[in-house]
Amino acid sequence: MQLRLNLQWKVLLLVASTITIILLVSTYLNGLITKSLSEEYRYNNAIRQVVTVARRTQTYNYFANPNDLLQETQFLVNSRPDFNQIDVYKPSPEGVSLLTTTAPGGPRLPFLNEQSKDNEFGEMERPLPDVTTIEVERDGRRQWVITAAINQGERRGYVSALVQKNSPTNFVSRLQFQNNVVLAGASLVSVALLYLLFVIFFRHPAQDIAAAMAQARTGDLSARATVRRDDELGTIAAGFNRMIDDIRARNEEREKLLSQVNSFNDELQLEVARATNELRASNDALLETQQGLARSERLAAVGHFAASLAHEIGTPLNAISGHLHLLARSHPHDTDTQRRVKIINAQIDSVVKSVKSLLARTQRPQPAFQLLDLNDLIDGLLWLVQPTLEAHKVNARTNLDHHLPLLWGDHDSLLQLFLNLTNNSIDAMSNGGSIEIKTRFDRQTNNAEVLFGDSGAGIDDSAIAHLFEPMWTTKAAGSGFGLTIAREIANEHGGKIEVVADRRPGVVFRLILPVAVAQSPAQEVVNVA
Repeated sequence: MQLRLNLQWKVLLLVASTITIILLVSTYLNGLITKSLSEEYRYNNAIRQVVTVARRTQTYNYFANPNDLLQETQFLVNSRPDFNQIDVYKPSPEGVSLLTTTAPGGPRLPFLNEQSKDNEFGEMERPLPDVTTIEVERDGRRQWVITAAINQGERRGYVSALVQKNSPTNFVSRLQFQNNVVLAGASLVSVALLYLLFVIFFRHPAQDIAAAMAQARTGDLSARATVRRDDELGTIAAGFNRMIDDIRARNEEREKLLSQVNSFNDELQLEVARATNELRASNDALLETQQGLARSERLAAVGHFAASLAHEIGTPLNAISGHLHLLARSHPHDTDTQRRVKIINAQIDSVVKSVKSLLARTQRPQPAFQLLDLNDLIDGLLWLVQPTLEAHKVNARTNLDHHLPLLWGDHDSLLQLFLNLTNNSIDAMSNGGSIEIKTRFDRQTNNAEVLFGDSGAGIDDSAIAHLFEPMWTTKAAGSGFGLTIAREIANEHGGKIEVVADRRPGVVFRLILPVAVAQSPAQEVVNVA
């Protein structure tokens, strides 16, 4: 059968166990302290007695009267139970000889001085000048050997005494027993008082609260717990009474609400009818909105076309603006100026072609493919955008594969693709930066590869999936068609353009285009020659 204890007995057992542990620990510590103090007192007292014997021997010249010295030492041994033996030594021509002893038949005590060796436990001490002590074990008991030296003129010698370390009387034991009895009695009285306090201050109030809870459980909301005093149990009883009052108030409120629900049914039906009418009106409005949305989609298509046209016109005009700026500062008869004028004319032709291409986009004319040198196209690109790069403090460098084969492509379309990438990089480097263009030939896939990278702000991973979508841009003034047009040009050439996942700053685009004819090793040697 399992023993079940209530909270009162659990607390009493806990307190009793705690007091018992404290009693045992205090008894043990008290015994150690009492024993230590008793040993220290007897040790110091024994030293004083031996020193007294040495001084009296020196003062009364007991070296000349050994019998008087024996009576003195014998009296001390008889009056002090802890003194077992006293030996007195004096120097002689043969060394140190025994002058008198209280134990003629026992072993001799050593006379200790500063030349004496300590034992293995390091128990030798010198508490006073000319006094040396050491702890030894004889007859199974721990004892002290105390030696007091006599150093005055011709009166020299040693007084050695054997003193018990443990008291031969049971005074300390009786003292500890009485102390334990007092502590045990105090513990029992404390537990009894605690039990009475629990009965008065805990059990009766707890029983009142339990009775009130049982009455409330039956459905009687008039149950009240008696608040006996202003303490924790009184707070619980008052809280229980407030809870019962709140439950009774909520019960009354629930009855009122139930009566109101019935009256709400008629109002709810009226509200449903009104909502139905509003829903019918909302459907009519939705139909009109859908018609407006269709018109907006048509306007958006027109806007798409207009934005594409403006984007393709704006790109060459940007280059034209840069060259015109240089032209204004150059000498009119300079050869370089004439060359830039030709470039401007070529760009004007490009603008015209772009406009015509956009106006005829619905018919999508085929691009004019021809054999192109991709490296020459990139060199021409850098010469074209050099003024714009200088104006924006952008440095461009190339790493071109000179063994790159020719490819079939439309010169103006590919130039437009690289111009779009260049403009995006310039916009991403508002404080200047660098652009790096690298070409290589992949012999396994027979494709030319162009890596176009910048040191700009880069692109978030969440935006990479939308880069090539029309009218999607992260720039405040962008149209969102630059990369869309670049992808269309790459697809027209049978290639593709993509973003390279690179941890360095900026962004890198990879353009892959098929070459016209793969070169053999012999052809490469001829080209190099």
